[in-house]
Amino acid sequence: MFALSQSFAQFLIPGEGIMDVKIGADWDEVEWELGFKGHMSDKEDVSPEVQLIADNAGQDFDFAVSYQHIMWLPVTTLLFKEGKVCMIQLGSDAEYNQMLCENIGTMEGLNFWDNAAKIHEIYGNEKLESKTSDGITYKICKGRGIAVGLEEDEVRTMLIFQPSIE
Repeated sequence: MFALSQSFAQFLIPGEGIMDVKIGADWDEVEWELGFKGHMSDKEDVSPEVQLIADNAGQDFDFAVSYQHIMWLPVTTLLFKEGKVCMIQLGSDAEYNQMLCENIGTMEGLNFWDNAAKIHEIYGNEKLESKTSDGITYKICKGRGIAVGLEEDEVRTMLIFQPSIE
C-alpha cells in the first residue's frame, strides 16, 4: 500500500477516476454525479492539448464533454468512447478551480502545484513520457493511467485514463 504524504479530502486514483466519476461510467452516471451534462463537442473540436494526451495515452474517443463552474470537483473535460468515459481531465487553471484543487491528490501523494521532481519521485523517470504543447509539458505514465500537465514546473492539470501495458 502507498504511504500518504499528505491528507487529501478527495483522492484521484490513476487508471480509475475521482470520487464517483470513473473510467467506464456512462454519461447519465456522470450527469448524476456532477449535477449536469456539460457541453458536448465533436472529436475534431477538442483542444490540441487533450488530443495530444489522448493520442499518446492510446485513448481513442468519439466525443468530449466540457464542464465549468462545478462547485465541488475541478473536472474540466471528459472523453467518451462508445458512450463510456475513457479519460478524465481535472484542471486548476480557472480561478474557481484553484481552491478545489488544493484538496485533491493521488494516493501516492502527488498534488496540484507539485513540481516535476515530485512526479519523477512518485512515478519514476523511466516510466514517464514527456510531450510539450503551448508551453505546457505533459508527463504521461501509461502504465499507471495518469498524465500530468506542468506550467512553470507546477502541476496544473491531471488526466486519468485506462492504463496500458508498457
